[in-house]
Amino acid sequence: MFFRYAGLLVFWLVTPGDGVLRSAEKLLFEEIKKESKAVDIWREPKYHISKPRDTTTYRIIIKKIKCNEISNRDSLQYQALKIAKRVEEKLVLNSKFINYEIIYKCVGRYDESFKFKRKEISTPN
Repeated sequence: MFFRYAGLLVFWLVTPGDGVLRSAEKLLFEEIKKESKAVDIWREPKYHISKPRDTTTYRIIIKKIKCNEISNRDSLQYQALKIAKRVEEKLVLNSKFINYEIIYKCVGRYDESFKFKRKEISTPN
C-alpha cells in the first residue's frame, strides 16, 4: 500500500503543470472550430504556457479540415493570419512566445503550415 501512494506522489511531482486550456483559449478555439468546420483543435506546447522555459512558438493545430473547399493556399494563409491576429488580441501569452504557427491537418490533401512572427502581428496596420 505504501508503494502505491509513493508512486502516486512521484507521478504528481513529475507531471508538468499549466497544461489546461484557459477559458479564453477554449472560447477562441470553439470560434475557430465553428468557422473552419474542423473536427478538433488543440495547441502546443501542451504544458508550461504561463512560464515557458525558452523562446518558443505557440502552435494551433486545426485537425481534419476540408482544405479542398478553400480555393487556394493564399486563402488558407490569409485565414491563418486572421487566426494569429485573434490569438494576439484575445490571449495574454507570455512574451517568450515569439512566433505563432497555424497548422492545418487537411483531409484529402497535404497539410499546410503558416508561421508568423509575433512582433509583426502585434504592430498596427
